[in-house]
Amino acid sequence: MIRLGIFLITLALLVSPALIAGTVPHDQTPASPSHILTIASTTGGNVTTPGVGNFAYYEGTVTTLVATPHAGYHFVGWIGNVSTISNIKRAATSIAMNGDYSIMANFEVDPPVQYMLAILSAPGGSVIIPGEGTFTYDAGTVVSLVATPASDYKFLNWSGDVDTVAHVNATSTNVTMSGSDTYILICPNFRETPAGCGGLRY
Repeated sequence: MIRLGIFLITLALLVSPALIAGTVPHDQTPASPSHILTIASTTGGNVTTPGVGNFAYYEGTVTTLVATPHAGYHFVGWIGNVSTISNIKRAATSIAMNGDYSIMANFEVDPPVQYMLAILSAPGGSVIIPGEGTFTYDAGTVVSLVATPASDYKFLNWSGDVDTVAHVNATSTNVTMSGSDTYILICPNFRETPAGCGGLRY
C-alpha cells in the first residue's frame, strides 16, 4: 500500500510539473492587454507622460499622467473619459484602466499681467489725462499723461515710479505699464511762478 501511494504521487508530479513550479502550461498564454488609452492635447502644451497617442494596458493598471504647458499657457484640466482619473485639475495625476478611455489635456492662454496706475493730485495743477485716481491696464499698455498747471503755477516734472515715463519734464508724455512692480505711483509737480515787476507773475 505504501509503495502504491509513492507511485501515484510520483506519477502526478511527472504529469503536471506546472502545479509545483507555479508556471502557466505551455498551451496557455498570459492575457493580452485588454484596454486602450487614447491621449491628445489642445494647443498650448503636451502630455509628456505617457505621451500622445494610443496605449494598451491590462485591466486595473494605474498609470501616471503628466501634462506640461508651453510658455504663455497654463494647464486647465483633463477632459473626456475622466471618471477614473484621480484629480482632473492636476497636471500630474493618474488614471486607473478599467475600460477603453479617450482623454485630452486642456490648456489655455495665460491671462495678461495687469498693472495698477495711481496718479495723485498735487497743489498747483491737475492731471487731465487719464485723470487722478487709480487705473488698471494690461502689461505693455502705453498710457498718455497730460498735466495742466493752475493759474500762477507752472509744471515742474513727474515724480514717483517714473522709470517708464518717456519724458519726466514734459507736461504731455506717456508711461508704459511694465516692470517688476505691478503698482505704479506717479505724481505731477508744480511750482508757483514768482512775482515780477508790478506784481506780475511769469
